[in-house]
Amino acid sequence: MDLAEIKIQLAHAIRMLVRAELLDMNGHLSYRIPGTDELLINSRKASRATLTADNIVRIDLDGELREGEGEPPSEFHIHTSVYRARPDVASVLHHHPHWQTVLGIARQPMQPVFSIGSFVSPELPVYETSSLVNTREIGDELATCLGEHSVATIRHHGAIVVGEGIQEVFARAIFVEENAKKQYYASLLGPIQPLEGENLERTRETNWKPIIAAKIWNYYAAQGE
Repeated sequence: MDLAEIKIQLAHAIRMLVRAELLDMNGHLSYRIPGTDELLINSRKASRATLTADNIVRIDLDGELREGEGEPPSEFHIHTSVYRARPDVASVLHHHPHWQTVLGIARQPMQPVFSIGSFVSPELPVYETSSLVNTREIGDELATCLGEHSVATIRHHGAIVVGEGIQEVFARAIFVEENAKKQYYASLLGPIQPLEGENLERTRETNWKPIIAAKIWNYYAAQGE
């Protein structure tokens, strides 16, 4: 895709995340422009609910505006710090997912309890600084906490999800939140029975593939249309 198409895909993803109740008036999704130290991200003041490609701005890893109208989000450091630390990452989402945040507040490690969320584990990192990630220092700390994982909870605040592309990050965010919701409700009924052993490994292997990420993307895209 060229940059114009990527901006459209970013705008679609953000509006779909709003529809899925994973974004509201806050949150941001970015894409690293291949072969550069620059990224595309939704502008700070634009409504996520009505976002268009015109509301996508281009910034460098210092947060300096390179193209577009408006300023980047104040927490752009989440994105730039992850991109500096993780050459394998091409897209970063910061959002405030309800159920994942609830588990974090209750200090309940996420368990793999649902097939499409089976890639989660109690080892997923939790960052304890709940303030805005609005300095490079805090951004770098968060990126270090994330490590090589694809998901991290920011206690009392929200979460980040990273991946190799926009569709992958979108699907992963959907899957993590659905898993967290089922874990919460199951915990009300008694002790949780997570997926374990060979069953867990096979479930992870068969449920996390590009074709499945594309399927969840197409489902929400069709709803949006």
